[in-house]
Amino acid sequence: MKMQNAKCKMQNAESKNIEARGKRQDILFLSSCFLLLTSCFLLFAPPVQAKGEKDIQKIERVVIFPFENISGNFDAPAVINSLIEKELKNRGFQAVPYEQVDRFLSKRKIRYTGAVDRITTIELNRELGADAVIIGSIDLYSSFSNDIYVGVTLRLVGTRDCSILYMDTISYAGSDFRGLLGFGSFKSVDKLGEVIIASMVKEMPKEYLFENREDNFLEFGSVKISPLIVRGGEDTKILVRIIPVTEKPLSVQAHIGGEKFDLKNGNGDYYDGEITAPGEDGLYTIDIIAALSDGRTSKFSSAGMVKVDAIPPVVTISTNKDITAGFVKKDAILFTLKSNEEIERWDVEIVDKDNKYVRGGKGFGVLPPQLIWKGENDAGGKNSDGVYNLKLSVWDVAGNMGVFQKKIILDTTPPAVKIEVETSDNNDEVTFNLDYEIDEKMEKWEFIVLGENSKFVKSLSGKGNVDKRIVIPLTSAEGVVDSAKIMYTFRAIDIAGNVFETSNQKVVLHNKKEEKFAKKKEGLTSAWDTIDF
Repeated sequence: MKMQNAKCKMQNAESKNIEARGKRQDILFLSSCFLLLTSCFLLFAPPVQAKGEKDIQKIERVVIFPFENISGNFDAPAVINSLIEKELKNRGFQAVPYEQVDRFLSKRKIRYTGAVDRITTIELNRELGADAVIIGSIDLYSSFSNDIYVGVTLRLVGTRDCSILYMDTISYAGSDFRGLLGFGSFKSVDKLGEVIIASMVKEMPKEYLFENREDNFLEFGSVKISPLIVRGGEDTKILVRIIPVTEKPLSVQAHIGGEKFDLKNGNGDYYDGEITAPGEDGLYTIDIIAALSDGRTSKFSSAGMVKVDAIPPVVTISTNKDITAGFVKKDAILFTLKSNEEIERWDVEIVDKDNKYVRGGKGFGVLPPQLIWKGENDAGGKNSDGVYNLKLSVWDVAGNMGVFQKKIILDTTPPAVKIEVETSDNNDEVTFNLDYEIDEKMEKWEFIVLGENSKFVKSLSGKGNVDKRIVIPLTSAEGVVDSAKIMYTFRAIDIAGNVFETSNQKVVLHNKKEEKFAKKKEGLTSAWDTIDF
């Protein structure tokens, strides 16, 4: 009894699983139908529709698209495709050879074949002579728990109007066919698949009612405009694809800014020509008007767009400094470039005061955010000191040109400073007189004074040009510096980065103690008055 109950529970569980899978397949089926309907009917519609005329369209030649395989069985697609071909032949249909279908899909780079749009169906009719196309999915194709399961979704779509002619989803387990005493159940998934495909193909119609609506005679394929951005009054090329359903259009025009431009049929469904952009800046839509020989027209509104741009691009150039000593990275001039729009190409060059080229470069696309110049020329050598000019030319995608310049200076000569030293009579201070040209521009400077044995006396520093007269006291809390000489170091860096330095320069102080002692001696009478102090 326990074994029987267990088996019953397992069978009930399997039945629930199958039922759940069936519900999931129904949901998948409805979702797929909705997507297919959307892809077929959300299309460009002409402004006027004529009254419908209905024709009977026979279905003789059928294309089979590769089925979407969500079953996990990699052998299933080949088996299902073969079964469909077999059943189509049994019903009197002609299946388009696989090689032709594969070339058709590869040419258009179509990878997803679980749905089809209207343009594709029209091309299947024109190029492969197909009356309908079969699409679908393999939902189940496996065996487990001592049973087999196959589920297939199939749709038949007319190639004249992308209408769905037949659709169904069928899922079976092998045990669904078990008869009296358990006989008759299927043991092979391929055999079960054959039963499902046979039942589906059997229900497919051999003809359908085709409605000749106004929006059936032409289909809009694509439009290419080059360039998309132009200056006012300039010409741009346009290539339009118009797919005829019944006959090719007699004429095709492009309308922009109130002007009409005729397009010529160059290759198959493609019509090309040139259109002249309006003079004023702005975005302009392009309407395509196609007419048949009987006077019927189809208008495809806003099929493309052109931007008119007559304003030159603007670029700002900023630098971290306007003067450089060159050849040292930290002393290089860094140019920062910023633009208000997309740049198509750029050209930069550095010229000397005589407008002679010394350094440059060019590029396409994005403007480099920064440029660096260390005073070198194109060969990597040094340039002479002087005034230079960075000239930047840029072009936007419309062809507008902007030129921007920045003056810079190359100065590789260190500051020239002459120093003269004066000491006071009593050695209580020392005066430094600095002489340099008025056009010297120092960034910072430093003065250090040391006594004998490198004893620190004084340190001064500052930014900008140093004073031409510097007085340094030689006194401290202990009194006058007890030293017969001092040493000083002066260092200055100009705004270009050049360094002037004079270090360990000696200054001999007056020997005041010796002089004072000698003067006192002159007023004395002593046996030692002949001693030379």
